[in-house]
Amino acid sequence: MKSIRTTLSGILMLFTFGVSLPSFVHANEFRMETEVFIEGNSHPAATSLTLFTGNAVYDFLSDDRAHGDITVFDVRRGRFVLIDTQRKLKTTLTKDDLIKFLEQVKSQASEDVVSRFVSPKLTQKFNPSTKTVTVSSDHLTYQAVGISAKWDPAIQQYRHFADWIARLNSTRIGNLPPYSRFELNRVMAEQKLMPKTVQRTVMLDRVGLRKQVVRSEHSIHWQLTNSDRKRISSAGNLMAGCKEVSVNEFWQTRSQVSK
Repeated sequence: MKSIRTTLSGILMLFTFGVSLPSFVHANEFRMETEVFIEGNSHPAATSLTLFTGNAVYDFLSDDRAHGDITVFDVRRGRFVLIDTQRKLKTTLTKDDLIKFLEQVKSQASEDVVSRFVSPKLTQKFNPSTKTVTVSSDHLTYQAVGISAKWDPAIQQYRHFADWIARLNSTRIGNLPPYSRFELNRVMAEQKLMPKTVQRTVMLDRVGLRKQVVRSEHSIHWQLTNSDRKRISSAGNLMAGCKEVSVNEFWQTRSQVSK
């Protein structure tokens, strides 16, 4: 499992152990457009369109390395299907795969990493006038500005996806464990908020103490368009026609193509 990696969408909705899978059969459909910015750059490092519908979430990603890649979260079955649209390959990761991976990370992490990012001492603040949630430790801070949801079920629907996508993204080499993000998602849901912007600030000591800031901007629309429905249908057809490979083979192929 060490070589498991995922797409950059991990920065976007940068999940809670033992959470049972809720049923979203009657949940309202909505769409979220996301842009991700690295501090100092005005051009987004990645963009994505995330479509929430029924018991599935479709995430369409575009960045410098992934052009039109798709991640499908099958809520009922508790699994992700990753689709390489250029190579016509797909692979599947279950919730058990992700839990086992994070257990492995916990067991192998140094005491310093555990104290900073696995079991950090977090403080939470909420400013009701600006709808701003801050979750912070000595080495990592999330600050999110929220908006009210049109339908209450969408809050838990989004939180469930955000928690699991954070688990998925933590498997990508170089990404952080998801535990601080869990707390941000929890507080946002308690305040009945969806994200408008999320800024993550990490203090790194790799070469002296330096700051890394990543910001995501989200635009939520409370109904799917005809174009969205066509994209979902096309994703289903593409998924059916892709060759299924192991997770390791999926990422090894991607690495070879990027070279």
